[in-house]
Amino acid sequence: MDRRFVFSLGGAIILVLALLLTWSIGPGGDSDWAANLTEMTDPAAIQHAIQLTHLSIATSDTFAGNIRIRNITGLLTNESDKTVRKIDLKMTFTDYDGKVVQESTHTVFASQRMPLNPGGQYRFEVNFENLPRTWNYRVPNTQIVRVGY
Repeated sequence: MDRRFVFSLGGAIILVLALLLTWSIGPGGDSDWAANLTEMTDPAAIQHAIQLTHLSIATSDTFAGNIRIRNITGLLTNESDKTVRKIDLKMTFTDYDGKVVQESTHTVFASQRMPLNPGGQYRFEVNFENLPRTWNYRVPNTQIVRVGY
């Protein structure tokens, strides 16, 4: 009886692991959402569709205290009449002379969660570690570079 219990428990564990593996690698319900997007990249059109406000920066330390993390946050508002499924931002960090020291693009909203309906708002956060020492410690120049419907 003791052996049957061990075999049953082992079989149950293998079954659960197989189900988890299948679930994690298997096709998702909306796995091709990005392929079906209509993207807008024209700055003038984006400016009328999405509003970017309340940009701020905060500093935190890692648990060990040896790395400073800069948290850039802001609020995105969908001012269009369409449901937004993706928003990309470009963040440009400069030095005290205005020269670019780091630039990167980040997807800050993606439709794996609920889409952003017309009039809806979304608070985003992007974290940076180890920014260049020459950075001027100000909120980076942030612009919306891509919107997906």
